[in-house]
Amino acid sequence: MPRALLSSLMLILLSAATPIGQDGGSTIIPKREVNEVLLQGLDNLAAGRTVSDIVVRHLDVGDEHLGVSVVQRSKVEIRDNVTGIAHPDLDEIYYVLSGTGTMVNGGDFVEVQSSESALLGPMERGRIRGGILQYVEPGDIAIIPKGMPHAWHKIDTDSISYIIFRGDPHKVMDVKTQ
Repeated sequence: MPRALLSSLMLILLSAATPIGQDGGSTIIPKREVNEVLLQGLDNLAAGRTVSDIVVRHLDVGDEHLGVSVVQRSKVEIRDNVTGIAHPDLDEIYYVLSGTGTMVNGGDFVEVQSSESALLGPMERGRIRGGILQYVEPGDIAIIPKGMPHAWHKIDTDSISYIIFRGDPHKVMDVKTQ
């Protein structure tokens, strides 16, 4: 993972309690806004969606874009054949806020399919073979490098909520400043 991405993530996490920056300052996403987006995502799940991925900010920071999204997923029972995704152009860092589950990361795709997502740019999808199962709970951080297959093998709770920090060096995602 590029050192600039890790430094930017730390800046975002450490500056969360500071006042909103002035012109030329850093971008601050207030906790109240994150909470509003969390509630919106839970409403999306209550309306029947199984996934809510809401981009809070996606900014051009010079050599790359950096993004912050709030994601929620509904409960998932254990699956023998897990279909996952990979983002060839995006590094992702998940910070788990609530809920527990087991992710499958790594391995290879069986019969990979490529597509273009309006939200996330180029994507690969397929059944994951040989991935590693990793349990996560609130406070855990998962780092998923670009191109790595990943999916949820099981979500134990009614839903899981997490913040995704996305490094976008090829600027495949649209900028969202508010």
